[in-house]
Amino acid sequence: FGYDATAQILDDWMYEAIAQTYALDATMHLFLRASNPWAATDIATKLLEAIDRGMWKQPTAEMRAALEDQLLAAEADVEGRGTRDE
Repeated sequence: FGYDATAQILDDWMYEAIAQTYALDATMHLFLRASNPWAATDIATKLLEAIDRGMWKQPTAEMRAALEDQLLAAEADVEGRGTRDE
């Protein structure tokens, strides 16, 4: 994300693959939910930011909605766990 923000080198298919692998995959979702829901929040947040900043140029409406759903689910998991410092 950071590299693309400065060098504009990622293609949309790369963001799509990252989203499918790290944000939307059911197995990964269960793993992150159990081990690190903060990471799941960060992943969804960065992908949505890439959309909002025009770095991910043409995501589908369904993809954006799925990422927003994942973000809400991850935020609920974080709220259930408390803060990182606890």
